[in-house]
Amino acid sequence: MKKAKAFLFRRKYFFIILTFLILYSYIVVGKCKPWFAFKTSYEFHSLDFSLGFGSFIWPGQLYQWICGAPDSKTLTAYHIVLVLLFFIALAAFLDRLMNIVEKKDRPVALVLTFLFLTGPFTFSVLIGEMGFLEVYWIYMGALFFLLLAYKSLNILAAPLCVLALMLNYAAIICYVPFFCIMLLYKYVTETSKSAKRMLMASFIICVAVSIPSFIYLVLYTQKNMFYSFEEFNSILKGRGVKEFSYVDILFYGREKEAFDDNFYETLVNSDMYTQGENLTVVQELFNFIELRFTYVLYSLWMRNPLRVIPPFIAILPVVVLIFRFCLSELKNKKNTPLRRFVFFCMPALFSVTIFVSLPVSHDTFKWIDFAFVPLFSSFMYVMYREPEKVFAFVRKAVSPFSAPQIAMYCVMYSFSVFSVYF
Repeated sequence: MKKAKAFLFRRKYFFIILTFLILYSYIVVGKCKPWFAFKTSYEFHSLDFSLGFGSFIWPGQLYQWICGAPDSKTLTAYHIVLVLLFFIALAAFLDRLMNIVEKKDRPVALVLTFLFLTGPFTFSVLIGEMGFLEVYWIYMGALFFLLLAYKSLNILAAPLCVLALMLNYAAIICYVPFFCIMLLYKYVTETSKSAKRMLMASFIICVAVSIPSFIYLVLYTQKNMFYSFEEFNSILKGRGVKEFSYVDILFYGREKEAFDDNFYETLVNSDMYTQGENLTVVQELFNFIELRFTYVLYSLWMRNPLRVIPPFIAILPVVVLIFRFCLSELKNKKNTPLRRFVFFCMPALFSVTIFVSLPVSHDTFKWIDFAFVPLFSSFMYVMYREPEKVFAFVRKAVSPFSAPQIAMYCVMYSFSVFSVYF
């Protein structure tokens, strides 16, 4: 009994955080309703490599290797297990963080942890639309930090980058550079020469494999499909798929219900679009960009993109805090040029992810999440590696605000929960 009590006491933050995550996800995010896999989850988990080879396919193939043909109940159970495993990993990391924090800094650490775990743009997306395709990026982020923790596993960051691109080649604008930035950050804070060599080698290999992988997947994902558009839809319909909007546009550049003439007229009349066959790599890339841009404009025609402003305002104080910390490191002339470059890249990645995604995806809310999670995760990892520096900055930054004001913001922030496809 004493050993059990001692174990629970040593891991008290782990159990508190895990319990909080589950309760918050069920009560606030899920509104006390049973969790279930979102409709687009079924769409993507019905795919496998018998249909072709490229991005967007491996989650479905993995699921079918484990569970067989998808059905709604099994798919929901599968993703509940993944979510709970992720919550356990997240609670374990934060438990380690809280245990290294000095007592005087613990209130600040708890507030930052609360903001990290709640709100519209971190992990509430795991529950709101459970099982949507890019949720695997978040899981791979947790796996990446495990690889980062052990020198012998650093090199596996390279295949993880390829896996992220094979999930969705758009990882080139968010999670792949996030992994590379974190490798560089640990490199500049590491003291062991052998560890630094491994980290730099891992960084170079990540860059070397990611760029050609991205180009290949952009150019050949659609070309590598084995079936015609009609055959593809017929096969998926036979597997019980009812929603085709994403897979049709991603794999065939069209929808089951064809676009009207205005869409194609806008596309082919663009100066960036080149018609014909035997196009160069550059021409095909520009055609792909133009197709995505035209599709986004077409999809947003009846939607109001300003809807994302209220949830963005909710995270703005956190974004400003992290940006200010990175700027302080960037302006510190005692830092090496590489360290300053790393702290330039952290906020720059957030901005680039949003601005690059805007013209190529109408899922603006979802992409803000893919920008915010890497930014906040980077900051939490810096806090873990250099707690004294981070806490000294945060205490000074929030000193103009009273405890009730901070508490009020935290409550409002935590209840700002929206749909991924809001």
